Amino acid sequence: MSLNRLPTDRPQIPPIPGNALDDPRMQEICRSLRIRVWTLLVPAILIATAVGVLAALGSRPAQISAILVAIACCVMMQIAISNALWLRRIERVLRVYPWEQRPGVKRLDTNERRPRSPHVVKLARDSDGWSAEMVMSPVLSHRTWEADMAAAVWFAGDERFGGVVAIPGGRAPMFTKPRQWDQLEALRAKADADEVGRARRAGLAGKKW
Repeated sequence: MSLNRLPTDRPQIPPIPGNALDDPRMQEICRSLRIRVWTLLVPAILIATAVGVLAALGSRPAQISAILVAIACCVMMQIAISNALWLRRIERVLRVYPWEQRPGVKRLDTNERRPRSPHVVKLARDSDGWSAEMVMSPVLSHRTWEADMAAAVWFAGDERFGGVVAIPGGRAPMFTKPRQWDQLEALRAKADADEVGRARRAGLAGKKW
């Protein structure tokens, strides 16, 4: 897959100095994602509670229907909580690393039928080809991420350990880890104490996805 370069008439959005989460734009994006996550969670809790009360007071058919609705609500709650924890991991990275601009990504897991998550990509470098294969996943689905990231992305992290990839401006942040973790062990061994310390503070030092 070829990498399309950024059109010259598209405005550049430079990141501000400092850690990525110091950027007010990024704080607003994370706040918006958190609201969207809780928007899914709170109704599910209320519905499950109401259904439980009605089931206790209703007939047996109503109780069976209530059980099915309650199961669906529990699934919704589990998804919402998982998304909230995923956003927390992303924010932990953004508190440690600054944003850096990259020329784009090359997607390796294209599926003609539907988008998949996690996504397998390579990050472009300004003058040194491509990164190793990375696996990245968003907090919430973003169907146009590939078109938006084809020619420019922001990256916060260390390719040897992982990080966060986003559309310029910080939109659609995706937690990212090397796909072949063990193959990069020699590169991680060359990291100095400060680099390892930053990866640990960001929650990236371990193999766990």
